[in-house]
This record gives sequence, structure tokens and C-alpha cells, in this order.
Amino acid sequence: MTTPISGLGGSGLDIPALMEQIKNGESKKLNPYLNKQSKFNGQVSSWGKISNSLASLKSNLDKLQDEGFNGVSIGDNKAFKATAGKGAIPDSYSVIVEKLAKAHKIGSPEQDSNSAQLGDGSATRTLTITLGSGKPLSVELKDDETSLAQVAKKINALNGDVSASVMPAEGDKFQLVVTSKKTGSDGQIKMEVSGDSQLAGVLNYDPKAANVPGEPGYDPTRMKQISAAQNAVMKIDGITVERSSNTISDAIEGITFELREVSEKDPDDPGQFKPETLSVTADTSKVKSLIEEFINNYNSFLSTSASASTYKPPEKNSDEQNKQNGPLFSDGTLRRLNSQMKSAAGGNYGESSELYYSLARIGITVKFEELKPGEDRTATLGTLSIDSKKLDAALKEHPKEVEALFLGKDGAQGIKGQMSEVFKSYLGDNESIPKTEGTIASTVKGLKDQEARVAKQIERMEQRIEESLKRQQKEFMRLDKAMTDMQAMSNQLQGALAGLG
Repeated sequence: MTTPISGLGGSGLDIPALMEQIKNGESKKLNPYLNKQSKFNGQVSSWGKISNSLASLKSNLDKLQDEGFNGVSIGDNKAFKATAGKGAIPDSYSVIVEKLAKAHKIGSPEQDSNSAQLGDGSATRTLTITLGSGKPLSVELKDDETSLAQVAKKINALNGDVSASVMPAEGDKFQLVVTSKKTGSDGQIKMEVSGDSQLAGVLNYDPKAANVPGEPGYDPTRMKQISAAQNAVMKIDGITVERSSNTISDAIEGITFELREVSEKDPDDPGQFKPETLSVTADTSKVKSLIEEFINNYNSFLSTSASASTYKPPEKNSDEQNKQNGPLFSDGTLRRLNSQMKSAAGGNYGESSELYYSLARIGITVKFEELKPGEDRTATLGTLSIDSKKLDAALKEHPKEVEALFLGKDGAQGIKGQMSEVFKSYLGDNESIPKTEGTIASTVKGLKDQEARVAKQIERMEQRIEESLKRQQKEFMRLDKAMTDMQAMSNQLQGALAGLG
């Protein structure tokens, strides 16, 4: 930074004013680089908005397929709750819930105190807790951390898949209760103490040799099982499905079960469970709203694109482009994208549907703005408008033909298939192996690289300007000193000459 100078120099030279003028002039050297930087940043921002609008349109078409034309609804059931997702198809199933998944719970032998140390005096020991075939959880315990209360505290501090608490027992005694946070066999608890044989005798537990009160061989001086780990068991059309959780999402494609309770017994045969019917029925009630959403998203894309590519004629008596032009004005990539999207929306899909081979046939038409001579266009060109009555009639009378127009039929592409190719080209495909990068991402990467180079050029130019200002400031200070010295010498000479007279 140049050293600030306040006021006039000794010679009367106004150095701050001169330096400010020079700084303003030097700073103009940054303008070409700043303009480039602003241009690149504007283009990156515009492509980001266009990418988002395409992603919204893609998401809408996916929902139109999964939740619209292939939408389903599910009835209510008592023993379970079922929800439908992608891939669910209309059908009915006989379902029985035989067992609910339960968490494993074990308890220590009863102790007279919850604060008395139970270890053998060793400096440290390790309590290892394993759930099912999962990763072991190691709890380090010091000599003064072997009481029931301290062990519970140390277990809970690790925030693992088990919880521990000290519970009252008969005769004013206490016991440590350890509960798995996972249900079923995946949450079966095994505990083992190393480095302290005395504490091991209290806390060691192996589920393969469960110590169950009331059963033969029960030992009250050892860790005992309070409640066994239990898997959920259900039958779907007579086929047994067993899982460790009460949430089951891999039994029927697209259907997730939340098991609530064991099924009721059959009153006609008390030894058997009474099945419930899971009804998955077709539900196309969302189709119209999703088509309307498609129209809105498509028009939003066109609006975003139009804003990014706005053209304004050059100002009068100027050969330069108007600064109000959109960041992507005259961009060839955007022109191609617009052309492909309009072609997909306005295409003929006769191979998919002979009846509804275009959007216009179901009441969705391109809206054109009529201009009078001398008027400027105020709306986006090529937006879609909808005739709700005509669309309602098409959905009511020939729903499968409307579906074919959007989703295709017998291998022939519909609107979704045609636009999906555009989405893949410009947005890329994260689900492919290997993943493919879209044109927009590649373009944005190139723009960011250019902006980074310009930013470095700006930094170097700012350094050169700063160095130049420092040199000129020193020159002015030397000039000021020289002029001040000359003024002092002149004053001395005038005084001497006056003394001679």
C-alpha cells in the first residue's frame, strides 16, 4: 500500500490530490480484466440456473412415470403399515405377522451398591461389547470406574448401539441393564471383560450360553438374559420372510412394511393366524397435476434460458455490444439445448400413440406472442399453454394413450424418453458406470478455469499498479523536498539582499 499523505507538502504541492488522480488513471488498467471476470461469473451463474431448471423438469418427468401413470395406493391394515415407492405395481397379497422383532436385553447379577467398585484393583481393564456380527465396541475402565453406575456411564458416553442403566432389584439391591438399540439377531449382545477376572465374572455374557432365569442351569451370580433378541417373521402369500427389523423393504419390490403387532388368531381355527389382505391398487389421480407441473417447469426452463440469452441492440453511436445483453447471448451450446428441448416438446410421437401423437392433441399448445410493427417482444418465445377441459377429456377417455405420449410404448419413445436423452447429454448421468459428465458441467468447469486465470492477472496488475504508485509517491516527495529547499534558499537570498540595502 502507498503511504497516505495528508495536506499539502512544504512546497505547497498537493500530493494527495495528485496521487488520487494518478490512482484513478492507473486503476482503469484493471477494467478489461474485471469485465472479463464479471462475464465469466455471470455465465457460470446462468448455467447453474439452467442446470437447476433442467433437473426440476427431469425430476417431474420421473414422478409422472412413478407416481403418476404408474401410481398406486395402499389400503389400511392393522398388523402392519405398508407404503408404496418406486417399482410398486397393482396387486393383492395375503399377509400374516407371526413375530415382531425385539431388542436383546441383559442384566448383571444383583449388587448391594451401585457405587461400590467391582474390579480386582487392576489399573485398567477393557469391556468389549459386540452386537451380532458387527464391529466390537471397546470401553476402557480405570480402577475407580468399575461400579455399576460408572460402567453404565462409560458405556453410554461412547454413544454406540447399546444403552446401559442401573435399575433397582429386589431387596434394595441394584443391577446393570444393557439393552441393544438394534432389534433381532443383528442386535444380539455379547460382552467380555479383559484385564480383570473379578469384573469379568460379573459382566461377561455369551448369547450362545444364555443364562435365563427359570430355565435349567440358571446361575444368579452371572450376567442373565432379561429378554431375548427376536427377528420379525411374516408370511406373504404363504412364503416366510424373516428379518432382524420391523421395517422390511425387500420382500415386495416397491413396498415397505412397518410391522405394528402380531396378527390376530383365526376365530375359526385358533391355532392359526388370521391373514390380512394387502391391496395395492392403481392410482392415477396425480397425473393431471404432474402434467401441469411439467408445463410450468418447461416454461420456467424457457424463461431462464431467455433471460440468460437476452439481446439488446447496441446503444446509439456505439460499436460495442449492449451491456444489458444476457451472459449467454449468442452462446451456441445454449441455442442447441433450446432447439433440442423445443423439438422434444413439439415432436410427433405417432409410433407411441396414434391417437395422441403430440401435446397439441391433448390440449397443450405452443403460445406465440403477436407483435405489432415496432413493438418489442415481452414474453418468452415458445411457452406451452394448457386447455384443462381438453386434457381432462383425454385423461378420462383414453388414459393409456396419454401415458404412451409421455412414456412411450412397445419400445417407441415418448416425450420423457426424448427429453431424457437431452438431460443425459447436458446434465450427465451419475448412475452410469463410469459416471458421465454433462455438457453443462464441462462448460462451467472451463469457465471457472478461465475466471481463475483472470483473477491471477488482476492480482498481478494490482501489484504493478501498487508498485507504480509507490514509485510516483516517492518522486513527488523528493520533488516536494527539492521545491521546499529551493524556496528556503530563495527566502535566504532575498533576506540577504534586503540586508545589503
